[in-house]
Amino acid sequence: MEAPKPIDFNVVKVGDFSYTLEKLLVNKLDIMVDRVTRKTPKLDTWLSVHGLEGSGKSNSSIAIAYYVKQKTGFPIHLFFRLEPLIKFAQSTEQKIIIWDEPAIDSLSTDQLKTVGRDLLRLAMTIRKKRHFFIINFNKFWKFPEYLVVDRCLGMVHMYSKNEINIGRFLYIKRKNLEPLWNDYSKGKKRNFNKYKSFGGGFPEIMTDNLDNMDITIEDVPHATIKDYENVKDRAINGIGVHAPKLSKKEQQIQTRLDFLRMKIANLPGKSIPEIAKYLGMNQRTVVEWRSAYKKEPDSLEKQVFRVEEEPDIINTMDSEPEIDDDAQESGL
Repeated sequence: MEAPKPIDFNVVKVGDFSYTLEKLLVNKLDIMVDRVTRKTPKLDTWLSVHGLEGSGKSNSSIAIAYYVKQKTGFPIHLFFRLEPLIKFAQSTEQKIIIWDEPAIDSLSTDQLKTVGRDLLRLAMTIRKKRHFFIINFNKFWKFPEYLVVDRCLGMVHMYSKNEINIGRFLYIKRKNLEPLWNDYSKGKKRNFNKYKSFGGGFPEIMTDNLDNMDITIEDVPHATIKDYENVKDRAINGIGVHAPKLSKKEQQIQTRLDFLRMKIANLPGKSIPEIAKYLGMNQRTVVEWRSAYKKEPDSLEKQVFRVEEEPDIINTMDSEPEIDDDAQESGL
């Protein structure tokens, strides 16, 4: 029986310290680096790092980002909140930008749709800025297919071996992202092993080395590991606190919409599974709709329909913005 081949590592020297990355992964990263450093055409790079909470996504994304920094000279900026990330990406060029989503499962369905739509619009309009994006996904299927399948050049799927040893990964190359997506959308199958190209592990670098990596974490330059934890806690505590300010007409429309959703979700004689099946939506959404309207029952009609003049109609349907001339991306 042939002995297994040893894992091939590539040593990455980082200032006064060093760590190792799998050579096959380095080869992929070098191709992505070439995209954002060549003069023409002007392209960006999107790489997804996927895994459950505690699987090592943050550590591996920083390890990747620092390797890219050594190759490009681009500074690293890490964000937990999407709004400042978008503003920063739109106003700068040639940065390494990490979105380390802190608690996506705590978002409501409507909030999650807004996050996905904002990311989608960013991906469709930011190409010429030549950023290197690293997006840490907890559950890739909660985000737009265009972003996960068409824009990302690969996926680093993190997992823990025996639920103990974190930092292990499988690499899924670009052409396999679509069948991976289809397997989940059609049968809820997470076939990471089926579509992997190679695998390996990441060393732990955050705890000892983050303080010396000169990373900006949101509004904190030269961030330390303590800064990382503090800013992350601040982002988690702020989820859902600051709702977007609506105009008076938009508030009226939202009130009517919430009332209508509540009435639909509380149809007499219909169970939550029956309503969800009829409307073609998941049961969690129906549960949310049942409590969407917060007014007292005896004041519903008066509160919702007292406006005499109809407000201007606002299109609340999701729509994709037009793709710029460079949006037809060549294969990697």
